Amino acid sequence: MNEVLSDRKNKGNVTYRIVVSEDATRLFIELEKLMKVRSKEADKKQLKRLFSKNHFITKNSRTLKMKLMIQFY
Repeated sequence: MNEVLSDRKNKGNVTYRIVVSEDATRLFIELEKLMKVRSKEADKKQLKRLFSKNHFITKNSRTLKMKLMIQFY
């Protein structure tokens, strides 16, 4: 599997991480969202992690890959 794009963005208490990789017939997209949320204890924060992984079977993955790269760069 070949990694095409890996990027991380911070917006306040939320961090987004995206990894796009491909093999011969599929394009894989992993999206991770890390959020700092309040804890039940005073003055403490916990890290909440949301993760999603999708794959697409496509004959022309180059156009989809280029659209994703344009959005993040």
